[in-house]
Amino acid sequence: MLELLNTKIFDNERNILNADLFVNNLKHTFKAFKFNTKITYEVYRNITIYHITWNDDKSYEDMLELKKEIALALGVTTNEFEIEKENEVKIKVQNMKKSTLSLKELLEESKDKDNNNIPLGLSEEDKVIYFNIEKDKNLLVTGVTGIGKTNLFNNIILNILMNKDKTKIIILDSQSINYNAYDKLCEVVNNEQEIINKIKEIRHIFEEKVKNNDQSRIILFIDEIYEIIKNDISVKDDINYLLEVGATMNIHIIMSTDSVLDEDINYLFDKDDISKLSFYLTTRREYNKFLDNYIDESLGRDGIYVSTNSTLTRISLPLIEDDEITRVVDNLEVNI
Repeated sequence: MLELLNTKIFDNERNILNADLFVNNLKHTFKAFKFNTKITYEVYRNITIYHITWNDDKSYEDMLELKKEIALALGVTTNEFEIEKENEVKIKVQNMKKSTLSLKELLEESKDKDNNNIPLGLSEEDKVIYFNIEKDKNLLVTGVTGIGKTNLFNNIILNILMNKDKTKIIILDSQSINYNAYDKLCEVVNNEQEIINKIKEIRHIFEEKVKNNDQSRIILFIDEIYEIIKNDISVKDDINYLLEVGATMNIHIIMSTDSVLDEDINYLFDKDDISKLSFYLTTRREYNKFLDNYIDESLGRDGIYVSTNSTLTRISLPLIEDDEITRVVDNLEVNI
């Protein structure tokens, strides 16, 4: 079904040429300060990593003292790169030319045929990052309004639909505008009271699945869970119940919120069976609350993903376009 997706061609030649130029600049800089260095680099879509080793009596601390000179050689400010110490010094710099990732590019990079693995995006080193529905169970997404939460939902929904694995998708859209394009293939609920009723109904469905040992998969997407809880606080218990035991009968929840600090929502962040993805947040306190970690870097449209094994990974996510959704839905509707 890849032919239904938009084709984008990513050309990294400009970033490679820049890296060659910056290596030359770095060599001259280090030579001026009596460093005898060897410099190699790796160019990825969004970053370039420079590896520096030397065979004289200079130390890592000597290297740190040259941070301003290194920044000048790389054409960036000192806040725009990191100097990491392993067996060598590693300098990570954001590329000047960046390209928006497409879903087609992401799926072409993904070699994993396990339907439990849903590709979310690419790491800084262009490795595919997966949400494993079986291991990670549930996903909570946050970020300021308009930063990409709906786009991420579209990415995951299209991945599931294109797998054709008979997963039942239920979308609870309190905004009533984002997901109606899927109503031919998914159950889309817009009305506020019907959304509350549907969550309670899914709790009863879970209990029936237990009685019948029914392991058919249901994935429940909840857009802006905070707004739903605010409208009816009783639904908080149902959500909590489904998060704790739903995955045992193959019911999984993927939900979003732009509210992080409210007490009615932040109880979700401490659950073991939930992965988290954060887009840009406005305060250090919000990052600390959601990720137990402060993100001291500019995310742009990228996200920070935390799977249930607690590994933090910065990822670039594909941009999903409306015409792609239409083509995939129309094709699947005809071939059902």
